[in-house]
Amino acid sequence: VSAKTSNKDTTPPGQQDGEEDSKEEPWETALKTTVVDMEVGEFQGHKVSVWDLLHSKYIPEENRKELLELYQAGELTLEQVKTVVSTIVTKAEAARAEQPASERGPREESMVVE
Repeated sequence: VSAKTSNKDTTPPGQQDGEEDSKEEPWETALKTTVVDMEVGEFQGHKVSVWDLLHSKYIPEENRKELLELYQAGELTLEQVKTVVSTIVTKAEAARAEQPASERGPREESMVVE
């Protein structure tokens, strides 16, 4: 007995070939439409989606994957993801802002004296 497989059967009902990216998962849409007021770094004074924060330079890839997996599995709520992501961004930006300030501190003082 041989089973025939057809490529037509791999396309979900109601979806045409080439449309894979046009339909988002509900969890993905929620992350993209939920916004956070950020007061640090490049996001200062802007409303930023949780999705954009997750994919920003502040969130390491392994953290992003872990958060997305926990959220998709229902172990984290949208509100929890929003809190975690905004906290990571805030702490990362605070650490980044602190570093150059300590490095340039003595130089600025010497420049003022000159």
